[in-house]
Amino acid sequence: MTTPLIILTIILFVLQSLSLKLVKADTLAEKLLSNCFFTLFAAVLAGVSCLLFPAQRGFSPITLLCGGLFGLCFSMTILFYLSAISCGPLSYASFYLSASMLLPAGAGILFFRERPSLSLGAALLFFLGAFYCLSASGGEEKSGRKWLLFCLLTFLCNGSCGIVQKTQQHLAGGREALSMMFIGFGSATLCYALCLLILSRRCGGQDALPKPLSILRRNLLPVCLLALTSMGGNLLLTLLSGQTKGSYLFPLVQGSIVLGVALCCAVFFREKLTLRGKLGILAGTVGIIVLNL
Repeated sequence: MTTPLIILTIILFVLQSLSLKLVKADTLAEKLLSNCFFTLFAAVLAGVSCLLFPAQRGFSPITLLCGGLFGLCFSMTILFYLSAISCGPLSYASFYLSASMLLPAGAGILFFRERPSLSLGAALLFFLGAFYCLSASGGEEKSGRKWLLFCLLTFLCNGSCGIVQKTQQHLAGGREALSMMFIGFGSATLCYALCLLILSRRCGGQDALPKPLSILRRNLLPVCLLALTSMGGNLLLTLLSGQTKGSYLFPLVQGSIVLGVALCCAVFFREKLTLRGKLGILAGTVGIIVLNL
């Protein structure tokens, strides 16, 4: 049963990434509003699911703590990523985002007593090569310490999401995953709302921000898709993290997502694959094969 769930998780996260391409938001405020709406919808979806599936409902102290941490890391990942691409190369910022799978993979070995292997080490190298090839295309842009700081914070926050998910399932005995999603996405919504409040103060009042209903009407479909795929993907990833080695699960999922998005963009969005992109897909495919040896 684990393999079909991993495949479904990858499909949901690929759809999540593709849904982001449909969002019509130009300014930081518009992007924050869109994210605020989709995390709110995801929290509502998780809350309704808690009522329908009481087996995964529960609000123990560890779930409350991990849910809050997950929401903070999830929202800060996107905020720092948006900040990074606003002051430096998008391509290399994407590499830092993808490479963050090293953190939960390493945590699995260091803290959850998962045995490292040569195939895991080789697969990680192939995945890093794939991430670099599929993201690094605009390295001529200038960047500085501020950009590097935002990239490192993106790396740390995104990687911490996986560690928090693994920790919650480990300490809660594989239970309360839906409750964690409810708390997590609710916390993320509050973080985005707080960021918008701070931004409105800095920009001279609420009139400087775009109209929320206007943003929602313009992005209703992608917001609903993001809520569904993000909640579903993270719920499955949380459940799987309690059943599967993190050093295997997170590299496999992240590597497959990057490959899936690259192939879908080439097929459905007619984005041309360069030689570097083809090498990245090849390296990622080899990484998946080696990881499963």
